[in-house]
Amino acid sequence: MLLNVWQVLLLIGCGVIVALLGVFVGGWLVFKSKMAVPGESFVGGIPKGEVYSIPDALKAAEFPEEESVAQENVLARAQKFLKVLGGKE
Repeated sequence: MLLNVWQVLLLIGCGVIVALLGVFVGGWLVFKSKMAVPGESFVGGIPKGEVYSIPDALKAAEFPEEESVAQENVLARAQKFLKVLGGKE
């Protein structure tokens, strides 16, 4: 089957259109991935409502004033680490 000149040009044109479409879709994907914020869906926008709201943030318990055993352990290990590195105690 031999193709004439117009058919060859039509096939090349279709290939160029498909290639350009791929470039535009790739550029759009890069743009969406660079501009995305946490919680945003791929095609939709930023979720609204209770996703980003913390209703009882003001009612949250404060940190305890007294140091617990775990906090003392962490402080002791940090002081030992700084001592090994020659830092302040």
